[in-house]
This record gives sequence, C-alpha cells and structure tokens, in this order.
Amino acid sequence: MKTLPNKPIILRDNLFSSVNKIVNHNHNGSSIVVPHVCNNINAFGGGFTAGITKYYPIVKENYHLLGGKNSLGYVQFVEVSKNHTYGHKLIFANMIAQNGLISKSNPRPLNYAALVKCMISVSAFVNDFINNNKENTIQIHAPKFGSGLAGGSWSFIEELISDIWSKYNVFIYDIRK
Repeated sequence: MKTLPNKPIILRDNLFSSVNKIVNHNHNGSSIVVPHVCNNINAFGGGFTAGITKYYPIVKENYHLLGGKNSLGYVQFVEVSKNHTYGHKLIFANMIAQNGLISKSNPRPLNYAALVKCMISVSAFVNDFINNNKENTIQIHAPKFGSGLAGGSWSFIEELISDIWSKYNVFIYDIRK
C-alpha cells in the first residue's frame, strides 16, 4: 500500500473543472466524492453551493427532496456523472452539519459533532466503494468546507480531515479569490 500524505493537499484550481477531467480521464482517471457542508433548513445556493447549482443542479434538487431527513449528521450521496467507458463516477456528498445560517446571533452554525458524524459516513462510503470496485480508485476532492458561511475554524477542520480521512487521497480546493 502506498504512503499517503497525513494532511490534505491544498489546490487553487477550479474544483468543478478538475474533478471532471479526472472522472473523464482514461485509465489514469478515478472516481471522486465531493463532500461539502449543507444546512438543516433547506437553504441551498450560497457559498460553494452556488457553483454546485450552476454545474450540477441535480445536487440541489436532491437536497431539497430530503425533507425530514435534513437533520444534523446525515449525509446524502448524489451521483452526478459516470464515465461509461472506465466506470469512474462523480458523487457529491451533502453533509448536513450546519444548524441554520450564519448571523450575529448564530456566529458559528457549523456543528462539529454533526460534521464528525458526516465525515465518518463519507469514510464508510469510500471504504465500501473501494471494497466493491476493485478496478476503480476513488479520491476525495472538496472545498474548504465548514469554514466559510458555516463559521467553523479551518485549522480545526483540517485536523479532523487528517484524523478521519488519513488513509485516502484528499484534495482541498481553496476557492477564495
């Protein structure tokens, strides 16, 4: 087994373009899961989700279908594309870890306990994928989730990534301009 970096690799590329290139690449491609933080009040379209809405509206549509399952700690996995020649998939993970929206009275709507639960669910999903798809690899590509409109501390979230996802290839995109 190859040694993986203990910390995620930080990239400044466009996440949407990068993941499409990887999923649609031939033998050197890979499946990708894109985890990101969502709130529990059915609001979708601010921050990173604005880009998701533009490129993959099906992710937003599926999020709005959650209804009563829109509770903290739940993860909804949405497959948005598949390379039919090589089997690589692009899957978004809507991690419900934000309680409401950021405001003066709610300066950190990110719920760290819910985030950890979601990240463990993503880890289980990746493990299942690896065990059931021997010919296909999978990587985690994500924005700096939880630290923008959710109000969380990126340095703490980065430590959670190192603890929970240390055995995977993790690429984090710094999309701030």
